Amino acid sequence: MEQFLQRYIYSWRLNGWLIHDIFFCIVLGTGLLLFLFIVMKRKRLVISSILLIAFLFVSNLLMIVFGLAGRGFPIKSDSPIYTDDSQSIAVQMVQGSENNGTSNGITHLIAHHLLVAVNLQTGEKQWIKSASYKETLLGEFMGGVLVHHRDDEFGQLSLVDMETGKELLSEKDFRTQHPSLIAILSNNAHQMAVLENHLYLEGVDGKFYRFDGKTLSEDAKAQDYLSARFFIETELPGYFATHPQPVEDYQAIRDFSQVVLTEPAIQAYENLQPKVVDVDIIEKTALVSYRQTQRESAEHMLLLYDMNKHQVLWERNIGIINSQQQQPTVRTLENSYVIQAGDRLLVFDKETKKRSVHYHLRWNRPIDE
Repeated sequence: MEQFLQRYIYSWRLNGWLIHDIFFCIVLGTGLLLFLFIVMKRKRLVISSILLIAFLFVSNLLMIVFGLAGRGFPIKSDSPIYTDDSQSIAVQMVQGSENNGTSNGITHLIAHHLLVAVNLQTGEKQWIKSASYKETLLGEFMGGVLVHHRDDEFGQLSLVDMETGKELLSEKDFRTQHPSLIAILSNNAHQMAVLENHLYLEGVDGKFYRFDGKTLSEDAKAQDYLSARFFIETELPGYFATHPQPVEDYQAIRDFSQVVLTEPAIQAYENLQPKVVDVDIIEKTALVSYRQTQRESAEHMLLLYDMNKHQVLWERNIGIINSQQQQPTVRTLENSYVIQAGDRLLVFDKETKKRSVHYHLRWNRPIDE
């Protein structure tokens, strides 16, 4: 009951999710019009009182049923977690799913997309920006985060400032300043990758290219980079966004991940869906996620395993991860781990293992402990 009341209170605020904010503004706008009517018709006290009571009842009911207070709104990651050079701001694209009813036994979901930036020092919202399913975050590039836009059969690019959320370069700017890049750009974001501040891509002409922010040049290595990134990131999404690891080491990364899962200490969780979500092949450690029980609603645990000592170094509860996402998204920083687990963004200090940030992606505000 306490959790529902908290969600109900949060639903009466703008939170960045477009469908919620539009509905909320309609309810508030109707209330404002009613207030103006009551002020103008002060003599009709009975009618005004009935209208006011009816509005309060209906508006509260609507916010509970349709205002995301009493409805499920599972959130999952749509991109890796990216940070600025100072590692003080985390940026990610997330997707929220709204249940639009069931027809012929099939549940219809409406997906909503949002760019969210969280200040990792304060735990507060840095900025939020509506997005769409046609947009994909490619990575840190040219002092910002690069966004790919699918425009029917064409591809476009824009560059967003991590600190403010404002466009450093718009789609128009890219077309004007880098026409040769846009001319060969695919509408498929999977055919490009940002690695070490370079954009590698397969052009619509079938050739492979490298773009350094100024010059576009053919680069045969781009094909190997894209292939390596595809194979490793099917198992460790966002790995190359997290580690300055040479792409050529991808086979060693894959092999290390598989060996971790064969360790007796990890095999103990075999029936609880253990999954390696991050590795450090230099330190010989791995982050492993698993459910506390086999129930879909069970909370998830995250542990750090040391392959040199063959033991678990520490273990933490990271809460419930909905069935839309299933596994957490992890970004390893110099002094902390940034973890997106369903509708929560968590930051754990590497030294103390304590949680320093607990941010709610559904309401876009820090959670009061």
